[in-house]
This record gives sequence, C-alpha cells and structure tokens, in this order.
Amino acid sequence: MFTSLLYKMKNSYVSLRFDILSTFIILFVLLTLLIGLIRQIAFKDELIYTSYELMTRTSNIALKELYTGINPIEIGGIFSANIFKSGLIKDDVAKLLTYTYYLVHSVPLLQGAYWANEKGDLIYALQEKDGTITNEIILRSHLPFSHIKIYHDLKGNVIKQVSLPDDHFDPRIRPWYLAAKNSKKATWTDIYLFYPGNFLGVSLGHPVFDEQQKFLGAFGLDIKLDFLSQFLTHQSVSENGYAFIITEKENLVAYPNKKPFTDIAPLPHQLLNVHQSTHFELIDQSIDYYKKNHLSEFQLSYKGHEYLVSYQSIPTFASRGWLMGVIAPKNDFVAFLNKINLITLTFSLLALSIAILVVSNLVTRIVKPIKILVKETEKIKRFDLEGEINLTSRIQEVVDLRDAIISMKYGLKQFQRYVPKVLVRQLIESGKNISVGGVRQQLVVFFSDIEGFTTISETLDPNVLMLQICEYFEALTQIIILEKGTIDKYIGDSIMAFWGAPLPEEDASHHAAKAALDCQAKTEELNAKWAREGRPAFITRFGIHRGEAIVGNLGSSERLNYTAIGDTINIANRLEVINKNYKTHIIISDSIYKEIKERFFFRMLDSVVVKGRTKAIIIYELLGDNLSLIPFDLKAYNSEFEKGFAAYQESKWADAVIHFQQCLKIYPADTISPIFIKRSMDEA
Repeated sequence: MFTSLLYKMKNSYVSLRFDILSTFIILFVLLTLLIGLIRQIAFKDELIYTSYELMTRTSNIALKELYTGINPIEIGGIFSANIFKSGLIKDDVAKLLTYTYYLVHSVPLLQGAYWANEKGDLIYALQEKDGTITNEIILRSHLPFSHIKIYHDLKGNVIKQVSLPDDHFDPRIRPWYLAAKNSKKATWTDIYLFYPGNFLGVSLGHPVFDEQQKFLGAFGLDIKLDFLSQFLTHQSVSENGYAFIITEKENLVAYPNKKPFTDIAPLPHQLLNVHQSTHFELIDQSIDYYKKNHLSEFQLSYKGHEYLVSYQSIPTFASRGWLMGVIAPKNDFVAFLNKINLITLTFSLLALSIAILVVSNLVTRIVKPIKILVKETEKIKRFDLEGEINLTSRIQEVVDLRDAIISMKYGLKQFQRYVPKVLVRQLIESGKNISVGGVRQQLVVFFSDIEGFTTISETLDPNVLMLQICEYFEALTQIIILEKGTIDKYIGDSIMAFWGAPLPEEDASHHAAKAALDCQAKTEELNAKWAREGRPAFITRFGIHRGEAIVGNLGSSERLNYTAIGDTINIANRLEVINKNYKTHIIISDSIYKEIKERFFFRMLDSVVVKGRTKAIIIYELLGDNLSLIPFDLKAYNSEFEKGFAAYQESKWADAVIHFQQCLKIYPADTISPIFIKRSMDEA
C-alpha cells in the first residue's frame, strides 16, 4: 500500500499555485528559522551595543543637564564682574544686597552669591534649607565695624535684622577670593568647607579690576555638594541605575538619594570615599577598572549580576579630576530589549501568516515580495548595525588610536602633579620672566626642629618614617597657615615660616606665638597616637624672632624661590637650637616679648649672644596663654628669678644662688635655675 501511494504521488500533478505556494512556504519557513537562528546568535551583541547606546545617551543627558545648571553660574560671574566694573552697583551696599539676593533667587543651582573687596568687606546672600534667602553684611572699611544678618521670607520680604559680633571672618583669605585674585580670571576652587556652616562645596571666584587693572575684589558664587546630589537624584538613568560624580582620588562629590548611597550616613563636612564602606564595592571595582583599562564604557560582573558602566570627564571641572559615573544593571536595558524582540518575533509570525494568505492570491507577483522580504531579513540581520559598522569605534585601528589618546591623557594628568598648575598659569598669562630681587621689611621668623631626629631616622623603617614625618608636617603646616603664616621651606625635619610677607600682618608676633603653642599641643596629641601605634615620639623645639630681613625671589635664571634671608632668620634659627641648652621648647627674643607680653605667659631665660652676633639679647620661654595650665606659681617664680638674675649680673654670686634655689622650691622640675646655680658657684 505504501509503495502504491508513493507511485501515485510521483505521477500526480499539482497546480502551479499550490506548487509555488508550497515552495514559497517551505523556503519562507526555512529562511525564517535561519534568520531566527542568526538573530539569536547576534542578539547578545546587539543587546550590549544598544545598552551602551542608552547608557551613553543617559550619561550625555546628565552631563548636559549639569552644564545647563552650571553655565548660568559662570555667566553670572562674568555679568557680575562687568556690571560692577561699569559702575552700576560699585560699592553700594544696598545695591549689592539686592543684586546678590536676586542672583541666588534666579539661578537654580546657585546656593550663595557674595562680593568681597580688598578692605575685607563682605556682602553675602545665602539660600537656606527652607528656600528662604538671608543676607549677611560685614563692613570693615566703615567705622565702627558692623556685622549684620538680614532674614527674608519666601516672598523676599525682610522679617528681621540682627547685629552680630565680630567673628574675625576675613573673606580675603577664603579659597574663592585667593583663586580669583591669584589667577586673575574666573576660577573654580577645589572642594572646601563653606562659611557659615559645615557644608562642603565649590565656588567660582571672579576677579574685578578697575581701568588701571588694579584688583578691587571678587564675586563668589557657591554650589553646595548636596545641591549637586539633589540634581543627580532627579536624573533618570534606569529603574535600578544611578549617576554620581567622583574624583580621581575616589571621593564621592555628589550622588542621588537612592541605594547604595542611602545605606550609609555621610557627614556634611566630609567626603565619602568608595574604599570606606562595603556598600560601595561595585563603584570601587568600576573606578579601578576604568583607571586600569582606560575605557569610558565597559561591562562589569558583580555578585553574579552584569552591570553596564560609563565614565566621562566633566568639562567644567576636568582640571579638578571630576568624573561623571553611570552604573546600571544590564537587565534594566535587556528587559526592555527582550520585550522589543518578542514584539518583533510576534509581528514576524503575523507577517508570515499574512504573507501566506497574500501569496496564495498573488502568485504572479511572488518575486517582488521575496525580494522585499530578503531585503527586510537583511535589515533585521543587521539590526540597526549600519551606523555602527561605519563608526570609527568599530574599526580596530580607530580603537587602537582611541586607547592611545586615553593613555596620553592619563600620562599628562600624572605629569601635571610635578608641575604647579598655578605657577604655569601665571607665567603664561603674564608673558614675562620672573626676576631675581627682594626688599627689606620687618618679619617675624619661626623655626621648628625635632629633637634627636637623626637618631630616630637611623632606627626607624624609612617608609614608616616618611609617613610619620609627612603626617607631622601636614598637622603643623595647617596650624601655621591658619595663623596666617607663610611656609618658606622644609629643611629636613625643620620648618621655616614667617609673617609679614608677601602681605603685611599687623599682629604677626601674636600669630607666630599662637602657632608655636598650637603646634606644640598638636605634637603632643600626635605623640599619644603614635605611642599607641608603637612609633617614636617627636619632641619639637621652636625659635621665634622679629626683625628686618630681605624677602623676595632668590635663585638663578633656571630656578627661583620666594624666601627671606638676613640676620633675623639666623637669630630665629639659633634661638630654636639653644632650646637644647636650657631643655626648653619655645624660645622667643625680646623683640617678640615686648609685643605680646600682655597676652601670653613667659619666664626669662638668659641674656645671650647668639652665634654670628656680638650684641646680647634677652631670651624668654613662651609657656602658654592660660595661666591655670602652668604647673607652678609663675608670678612668684619670675620675681625670684629676676632678683637672682640681677644679682648674677652684678657678680653677687651668693645672693644669686639664694634666689635661684628659691626658684627651685617654687618649681622643683625647673631646668634653668640649676644652670645659674652652677654658674654662680663656679664663679664664686
């Protein structure tokens, strides 16, 4: 029977319609299956490509929105400088109050706007957390001094005005003011702590010059980091994705109010580092991968899930090393693309059904639909890859060139650490060579030195020693800078600093003395910490002297150094050294003593002729600024010591010994009286 059936089929005939339709259906089904197979193989790459496209688009949108928010601030800085220079507002306090108020009110991303001049005046407008704006006025150029704070409601009406005491805030030493003054152009600062309040942010300082190019002051415009975080919170990346801003040192500048950032409570005055918490392991791995491979877009596996990552430099803050990062689970994009793929397959099946019905009636036109379907299948196989094939990023040579450029940029970023950017910028702007030269002026000179540092360095591991001395220098440097001092140089384990240059300082002796006491207290604090860590203590000695010195550019045509030279510097250095003879910590000269004797507590040490001089000077030990912390009756001690010293100078050796012995009774731990007792007894 089966043989008979085959014979009948072999000898039977079918209509052309059936034959063409059957052939078409078979070929179409086979072709559809082939396309489905090819599509299935290619679909993974297509998904990744399309996901990267969406990631790039999202990152570009976020960057564009950020630029849209920052650009008005930069324009506002330019406009503020020009309107001030034009004379429309000048130093008119009322106009400046109104102008800064409406500047903060009008620019969405702006948190504060202010004007400060070389006289120390400040006109400030600040947006509070509740959306209101307060004004603050500090007038130092008008007598009497005034410090006023003005509160407004949400409609801008003044609700109260408060007079405040002088908190010694000086806008002229703030980062934004110094950046504008030194660079002579609009400059964004590094991240720093805002005044008032403990909030981190960045500021745009824009200098203002008169027609003779004399620096008058600067406008400052603030962006708080939490404002940037609020901005990123409203940026839509994907359902589970997020955008953030991070520095090259891996500190988070801004981030949205969503996981993983909500899993840790940051301090308002401290940047989060991705190394500090396990919540940021994904970001930590991604930034490490970015630095290692120099790829702006890549895929990363983390805890069994695939993530798409994008990093782009933020043009406005490129010099600060800021990057815009975008991280999103691959599934956020794949789910959408799978849905599109399913819809495509459904329509393909529907198209197949419709084609079968149409082809049964349009056999004579079968060739044309086949050609159309072939073209359509070719288009489906490419799946919008035409543009990408022609894109340079799909060519190996272009990829190599792109990687080479990334490597070059990375190399340049590393190299700039060795060249001071501010110095190079000043040289380029001026177009002139810095010349050798100096002037004579009064300076207060400060020297510090670590007792027995050579012995410590011989016994301590070099790496451990370098870390410890750097921590020590960092702490003391911050104190000196806070007290308005100029760090001249680090000489081994010593620090040389001075007050009175490049800017004059009326209370230089007070600042130097305060710096020495604070440095001594900070060193004791560090010693306690190092003791717990099993590291040696640093015992620091200080010498401070006031006098005339030559200060300016010293060096050669190849290299210059801004420094001070002269007898005053030598005396300060000798004072630090002779601490060793008296077993003291802070020795000051009589020129310092005369200026600050009413504000600090001292004891006289001796009348000495320092090395290199023939005239004796009276030296004192600086004990502190709080009498209650001095462990002996200072008044009684000084009285006896002065009597003993007077007798000593008059060669009344027996009387001198009596008074110095009385000093020992008052202060048994004294190291000075025994020296004079021995001298007197030797002379007798």
